[in-house]
Amino acid sequence: MSRRSTLWLITAFLLLHNVEEAIAFHRYLPQIVERLSRWSPGIIHISYSQILLALTLATLIPLALVAWAVRRPDQAAVLWFVLLVQVVMLLNVFSHLAAALFVMRGYSPGLLTAVLINLPFSLYLLRRAASEQWLSRRALWLTLPAAILVHGPLLLGLIRLSGELVGSH
Repeated sequence: MSRRSTLWLITAFLLLHNVEEAIAFHRYLPQIVERLSRWSPGIIHISYSQILLALTLATLIPLALVAWAVRRPDQAAVLWFVLLVQVVMLLNVFSHLAAALFVMRGYSPGLLTAVLINLPFSLYLLRRAASEQWLSRRALWLTLPAAILVHGPLLLGLIRLSGELVGSH
Protein backbone atom coordinates (compact mmCIF):
# COMPACT_ATOMS: atom_id res chain seq x y z
CA MET A 1 0.00 0.00 0.00
CA SER A 2 1.35 3.45 -0.85
CA ARG A 3 2.25 5.95 1.83
CA ARG A 4 -0.51 8.21 0.51
CA SER A 5 -3.17 5.50 0.93
CA THR A 6 -1.84 4.64 4.37
CA LEU A 7 -2.09 8.27 5.47
CA TRP A 8 -5.70 8.45 4.28
CA LEU A 9 -6.45 5.43 6.47
CA ILE A 10 -5.59 7.57 9.49
CA THR A 11 -8.57 9.79 8.81
CA ALA A 12 -10.83 6.91 7.76
CA PHE A 13 -10.16 5.03 11.02
CA LEU A 14 -10.38 8.23 13.06
CA LEU A 15 -13.76 8.99 11.50
CA LEU A 16 -14.99 5.47 12.21
CA HIS A 17 -13.82 5.76 15.82
CA ASN A 18 -15.44 9.15 16.31
CA VAL A 19 -18.71 7.92 14.79
CA GLU A 20 -18.72 5.03 17.28
CA GLU A 21 -18.15 7.53 20.07
CA ALA A 22 -20.88 9.88 18.81
CA ILE A 23 -23.42 7.07 18.65
CA ALA A 24 -22.44 5.57 22.01
CA PHE A 25 -22.19 8.87 23.88
CA HIS A 26 -25.84 9.52 23.11
CA ARG A 27 -26.67 6.59 25.36
CA TYR A 28 -23.75 6.52 27.81
CA LEU A 29 -23.06 10.21 28.56
CA PRO A 30 -25.40 10.43 31.59
CA GLN A 31 -23.75 7.35 33.13
CA ILE A 32 -20.26 8.69 32.45
CA VAL A 33 -21.03 12.10 33.95
CA GLU A 34 -22.65 10.49 37.01
CA ARG A 35 -19.71 8.14 37.61
CA LEU A 36 -17.05 10.81 37.06
CA SER A 37 -18.94 13.17 39.37
CA ARG A 38 -18.34 10.72 42.22
CA TRP A 39 -14.61 11.48 41.92
CA SER A 40 -14.94 15.22 41.35
CA PRO A 41 -18.39 16.43 42.41
CA GLY A 42 -19.76 19.41 40.51
CA ILE A 43 -16.86 19.61 38.06
CA ILE A 44 -18.20 17.52 35.19
CA HIS A 45 -20.63 19.53 33.06
CA ILE A 46 -20.76 18.28 29.50
CA SER A 47 -23.59 18.07 27.01
CA TYR A 48 -24.13 15.73 24.10
CA SER A 49 -24.00 18.63 21.64
CA GLN A 50 -20.65 19.62 23.15
CA ILE A 51 -19.37 16.07 22.60
CA LEU A 52 -20.58 16.10 18.99
CA LEU A 53 -18.86 19.40 18.22
CA ALA A 54 -15.61 18.26 19.87
CA LEU A 55 -15.71 15.01 17.88
CA THR A 56 -16.36 16.94 14.67
CA LEU A 57 -13.39 19.23 15.29
CA ALA A 58 -11.24 16.26 16.34
CA THR A 59 -12.05 14.70 12.97
CA LEU A 60 -11.74 17.75 10.72
CA ILE A 61 -8.38 18.98 12.06
CA PRO A 62 -6.58 15.67 11.35
CA LEU A 63 -8.36 15.45 7.99
CA ALA A 64 -6.89 18.83 7.04
CA LEU A 65 -3.42 17.73 8.21
CA VAL A 66 -3.55 14.50 6.20
CA ALA A 67 -4.80 16.34 3.11
CA TRP A 68 -1.88 18.75 3.47
CA ALA A 69 0.63 15.93 3.96
CA VAL A 70 -0.67 14.06 0.92
CA ARG A 71 -0.38 17.21 -1.23
CA ARG A 72 3.08 18.06 0.13
CA PRO A 73 4.79 14.70 0.84
CA ASP A 74 8.21 16.38 0.97
CA GLN A 75 7.38 18.40 4.11
CA ALA A 76 8.61 16.44 7.11
CA ALA A 77 6.99 18.81 9.60
CA VAL A 78 3.51 18.14 8.22
CA LEU A 79 4.16 14.40 8.19
CA TRP A 80 5.28 14.66 11.83
CA PHE A 81 1.92 16.20 12.77
CA VAL A 82 0.07 13.47 10.87
CA LEU A 83 1.99 10.76 12.72
CA LEU A 84 1.31 12.65 15.93
CA VAL A 85 -2.41 12.20 15.24
CA GLN A 86 -1.92 8.44 15.14
CA VAL A 87 0.18 8.42 18.30
CA VAL A 88 -2.66 10.33 19.98
CA MET A 89 -5.00 7.59 18.77
CA LEU A 90 -2.64 4.98 20.23
CA LEU A 91 -2.72 6.72 23.62
CA ASN A 92 -6.47 6.94 23.23
CA VAL A 93 -6.62 3.14 23.15
CA PHE A 94 -5.26 3.05 26.69
CA SER A 95 -7.63 5.75 27.89
CA HIS A 96 -10.53 3.70 26.52
CA LEU A 97 -9.27 0.60 28.29
CA ALA A 98 -8.92 2.54 31.55
CA ALA A 99 -12.42 4.03 31.15
CA ALA A 100 -13.87 0.60 30.45
CA LEU A 101 -12.14 -0.99 33.44
CA PHE A 102 -12.31 1.75 36.08
CA VAL A 103 -15.18 4.07 35.16
CA MET A 104 -17.75 2.06 33.23
CA ARG A 105 -16.79 -1.44 34.36
CA GLY A 106 -17.70 -2.54 30.84
CA TYR A 107 -18.09 -0.92 27.47
CA SER A 108 -17.11 2.73 27.10
CA PRO A 109 -17.84 4.82 23.99
CA GLY A 110 -15.16 4.18 21.35
CA LEU A 111 -13.74 1.04 22.96
CA LEU A 112 -14.41 -1.31 20.06
CA THR A 113 -12.74 0.72 17.32
CA ALA A 114 -9.94 1.74 19.69
CA VAL A 115 -8.95 -1.85 20.43
CA LEU A 116 -9.90 -3.59 17.18
CA ILE A 117 -8.82 -0.94 14.66
CA ASN A 118 -6.71 1.85 16.13
CA LEU A 119 -4.40 -0.33 18.20
CA PRO A 120 -3.29 -2.62 15.36
CA PHE A 121 -3.24 0.20 12.80
CA SER A 122 -1.15 2.41 15.08
CA LEU A 123 1.40 -0.34 15.58
CA TYR A 124 1.50 -1.01 11.83
CA LEU A 125 1.83 2.65 10.90
CA LEU A 126 4.52 3.47 13.44
CA ARG A 127 6.51 0.35 12.59
CA ARG A 128 6.28 1.23 8.90
CA ALA A 129 7.20 4.88 9.45
CA ALA A 130 10.26 3.79 11.43
CA SER A 131 11.40 1.10 9.01
CA GLU A 132 10.93 3.31 5.94
CA GLN A 133 12.45 6.28 7.79
CA TRP A 134 9.62 8.67 7.10
CA LEU A 135 11.13 10.77 9.88
CA SER A 136 14.26 10.53 11.99
CA ARG A 137 14.03 8.20 14.99
CA ARG A 138 14.30 11.20 17.29
CA ALA A 139 11.44 13.01 15.54
CA LEU A 140 9.32 9.89 15.68
CA TRP A 141 9.98 9.45 19.42
CA LEU A 142 9.11 13.10 20.05
CA THR A 143 5.56 12.38 18.95
CA LEU A 144 5.02 10.59 22.29
CA PRO A 145 5.38 13.57 24.66
CA ALA A 146 3.51 15.71 22.15
CA ALA A 147 0.69 13.14 22.04
CA ILE A 148 0.44 13.22 25.84
CA LEU A 149 0.01 16.98 25.62
CA VAL A 150 -2.58 16.70 22.81
CA HIS A 151 -4.55 13.87 24.43
CA GLY A 152 -4.51 15.60 27.80
CA PRO A 153 -4.71 19.38 28.10
CA LEU A 154 -5.39 20.15 24.43
CA LEU A 155 -8.24 17.65 24.21
CA LEU A 156 -9.76 19.06 27.40
CA GLY A 157 -9.38 22.52 25.90
CA LEU A 158 -11.15 21.38 22.73
CA ILE A 159 -14.03 20.02 24.81
CA ARG A 160 -14.16 23.26 26.77
CA LEU A 161 -14.10 25.33 23.55
CA SER A 162 -16.92 23.17 22.19
CA GLY A 163 -18.90 23.94 25.34
CA GLU A 164 -18.39 27.66 24.80
CA LEU A 165 -19.45 27.37 21.15
CA VAL A 166 -22.64 25.39 21.88
CA GLY A 167 -23.43 27.34 25.04
CA SER A 168 -22.81 24.60 27.64
CA HIS A 169 -21.05 25.60 30.85
